[in-house]
Amino acid sequence: MNVITLNGITWDHPRGFDPLVATSEEYSRLRGANVKWKKRSLKDFGDQSLEDLASQFDLLIMDHPHSGVAAETGCVLSLDEFLDPSIYQALKSQSTGPSFESYNYAGHQWALPVDAAFQSACYRADLLNVQVPTNWDEVFQLAAELNKNEQYVGMALCPTDCLCTFLSLTAQFGSPIKEGNSVLVDERTGSKVLEMMARMRDAFHPMSPEWNPIQLYDHMAENDDIVYSPLAFNYSNYSRKNFRKKLLTYTNAPGNIAVLGGAGIAVSSNCQYPQEAIDYAAWICSADVQKSIYVNHDGQPANILAWEDPVVNKMVNDFFRNTRNTLDNAYVRPRYSGWPKFQELLGETIHSYLHAGGEVNVVLDKLGRTFIEMGAS
Repeated sequence: MNVITLNGITWDHPRGFDPLVATSEEYSRLRGANVKWKKRSLKDFGDQSLEDLASQFDLLIMDHPHSGVAAETGCVLSLDEFLDPSIYQALKSQSTGPSFESYNYAGHQWALPVDAAFQSACYRADLLNVQVPTNWDEVFQLAAELNKNEQYVGMALCPTDCLCTFLSLTAQFGSPIKEGNSVLVDERTGSKVLEMMARMRDAFHPMSPEWNPIQLYDHMAENDDIVYSPLAFNYSNYSRKNFRKKLLTYTNAPGNIAVLGGAGIAVSSNCQYPQEAIDYAAWICSADVQKSIYVNHDGQPANILAWEDPVVNKMVNDFFRNTRNTLDNAYVRPRYSGWPKFQELLGETIHSYLHAGGEVNVVLDKLGRTFIEMGAS
């Protein structure tokens, strides 16, 4: 008898790879189907063409802004049309915050949330000697005090994270960027956010504009100069003992609104064994798997029963309990088919502004015109 083998593509980090390998091994033992996983970079996770990936792999770990591409091209299956309705409703009801809905676009479900993440704050509990900031004034006050002792607030402000910080702050300040907007962002809000990000560049750790979240957290966990980070995509791995040298403690973002991240599992329309792939996707997202083998192998689950489990929270220094408010209020990015290319340009433009300077109104005007030209409305 031929053994079914499915090929999957994920992203390159223990959180993105190790739980998939572990669950695949268990699934093979239980059901007899093999799933083999490969990795791509964190940047490619956000930017690489979903169509290209779907032509090469059966299972895809995807970012929710690509849901519009899925709907327009049909490169992945609409899972609502294939899943047993009772399983579909169970997974929907057990979703964390807006994670499940973030993959629902144009009336169909293009992926199931397998990993839940968003921008939140974190700190070194052994170094922070004051109350955790709850607003941005307190964040900058903390930065000023830390700088006196050659310590810092840190941020991830590489191009991708410039983009997401801009999105989080415009949402916090009342002008969220949405599909169908006639303008990218209210001019006053956009100016306030860009000026605030320039202030971050000047007041926070000097390497912040070069870092993605993984680089930021690796530095925080291995060195003692960054005490606190207010806004970066969170990684529960760093809240696990012995993952790195020092433990990080995560908490809600200042303002309690931040951009949703995470990952969904999708099935390529080119898959030769679609039902087997769908069965695996539903199984890996189930509560029993998410709060056991998935989280036990460095995974960051997207099932709320795992988030609320006291045993799971003890494993990760209360990561899930401590950040829940920000998750419940998370801002979902636009998902129309032109957004992935625009968001890449948005991040690069803001990053260039932080490096080279320039007039805020010129930057906003360029971004606003491109937003409309690339099909936002």
